[in-house]
Amino acid sequence: MPSLFASSELFDLIEKVEMGERLNYDAGVRMMNSQDILALGYMANFVREQKNGNQTFFIVDKRLDTEVQDATMFYGNLESTEERIDQMLQLRAVQDQTGEYLSFRPQSYYPEDRLIEGTMGVETTTGIEDLKTVAISRILLDNFDHIKVSWVMLGPKLTQVSLAFGVDELEGNIVEERISHLEGVDTSPVLTVRAIIHMIEKAGRVAVERDGVGGSTCKQRP
Repeated sequence: MPSLFASSELFDLIEKVEMGERLNYDAGVRMMNSQDILALGYMANFVREQKNGNQTFFIVDKRLDTEVQDATMFYGNLESTEERIDQMLQLRAVQDQTGEYLSFRPQSYYPEDRLIEGTMGVETTTGIEDLKTVAISRILLDNFDHIKVSWVMLGPKLTQVSLAFGVDELEGNIVEERISHLEGVDTSPVLTVRAIIHMIEKAGRVAVERDGVGGSTCKQRP
């Protein structure tokens, strides 16, 4: 453990995470109420790298994306801290029993009558709240292989930061270079494969395209 966290209010939880202990509901609530965002990031990144090293996954073929089983939790719509942690632990219990999910996707709530552009979480959740939620989900959900976020919802820069807070898989509209230049294509926010790789690598991670259901086959783009 870095000496930076020797006086952290989460010191005991850091020790448990480093020893591979599963944290309980009370620990989850403590983390959600904590202001020590660096300690949360350290613990989440520790778990992330134990599971997936430095890799960050993305999918270009949307047919594969729809076949992958994700568990999604919406947050930021008036639920309490305790309710948010309870939702995570309910999903952890289901995963213990079934093992049916590959990824957990925490999704901040957006009003239906607002465009995503120009909102980027400001009116529903803050960037700090988003980072805390993804970090705590990575720490608590030890039986999920991946924590996934949408770069469209978080925005590219906060998405990069999230890669140091437990996230190791990205989703959103990702297209091949030739498709992005076609006229008449979907005008929703998109990133080319080159751009998503650049975004991942600038955050110090290795970009890996998933091209098989369940993560059975992946390929690293040059």
